[in-house]
Amino acid sequence: MKPHLYLQIASKLRTTILRGDYALGQQIPSIRSLAENEKCNPATIQKAMKVLEEQNLVISCGTIGYFVLASEQEIKELRYQESNKSVKILCKKLAELGFSEDEIVNLSVREDTRRS
Repeated sequence: MKPHLYLQIASKLRTTILRGDYALGQQIPSIRSLAENEKCNPATIQKAMKVLEEQNLVISCGTIGYFVLASEQEIKELRYQESNKSVKILCKKLAELGFSEDEIVNLSVREDTRRS
């Protein structure tokens, strides 16, 4: 079952913030603009922004809009946490496919040597 649309949008916006698309203090596009881009109701975007606000990534400034609240250091930490979760999920999936720990490590090493 897919998560609710507002959670999907919150996740997408979280990723753009963690990727550095928005700097500390930068204004996020308006609710109406985001709703048009996502082809959804502005109330859905509003719920997504509340999720980001609860995660201390953005702050609401009333009718002015939402702004990035997280500092560069906080974003680095959140990116690290996010990457850690992704690696754990990947390793678990690879183990389910029958890969040993050594094979998993060798997969990433082999990929690095291909790029060189």
